[in-house]
Amino acid sequence: MEGEGVQPLDENPENGSRPRFKWKKTLRLVVSGIKGAGMLLCLIYVCLQLSSSPAKDPPIQSLRAAVPRCENGQLFISSYKNEYQTMEVKNNSVVINCDGLYLIYLKGSFFQEVKINLHFREDHNSISIPMLNNGRRVVFTVVTSLAFKDKVYLTVNASDTLCEHLQINDGDLIVVQLTPGYCAPEGSYHSTVNQVPL
Repeated sequence: MEGEGVQPLDENPENGSRPRFKWKKTLRLVVSGIKGAGMLLCLIYVCLQLSSSPAKDPPIQSLRAAVPRCENGQLFISSYKNEYQTMEVKNNSVVINCDGLYLIYLKGSFFQEVKINLHFREDHNSISIPMLNNGRRVVFTVVTSLAFKDKVYLTVNASDTLCEHLQINDGDLIVVQLTPGYCAPEGSYHSTVNQVPL
């Protein structure tokens, strides 16, 4: 008598487990649909990015050059021919075509005591490079802000030797742009240099 009016749980059609099951199934379908739509949108975005022609950023400016001798009071800069180099040497100076922060690295050894100055802008003082081994060796790194129309060059002075008689060993100069900035269109450096004094 006690259990006459009670039906087992699995036979009770009013049991809340089936509607709950339908609700969970519906929720899973909705979540799967949202995930699928998100994946589809991501795929469309990636395809559009790959198919559209991206604006070409100018390549990072860089140069590695040998410093084999001295000429007219300046260290002679001879750039290596390399497909990855994007800067050029003109009149014994590294030409700057893009604004930004640059790393400048110089190394070399001399058979005489020398003093070297780094120049990069006409209206700024040069940087006196500290020397090692009683003024006969240089390993120097600096990060500085350079701009279009700047020119990087190195002057050298030896108290008892003419510039042309200085003997340099393993002279190497590296200039690398660290941050991108405005780049002048190709060929504009030469035309503006003649029109505007530096």
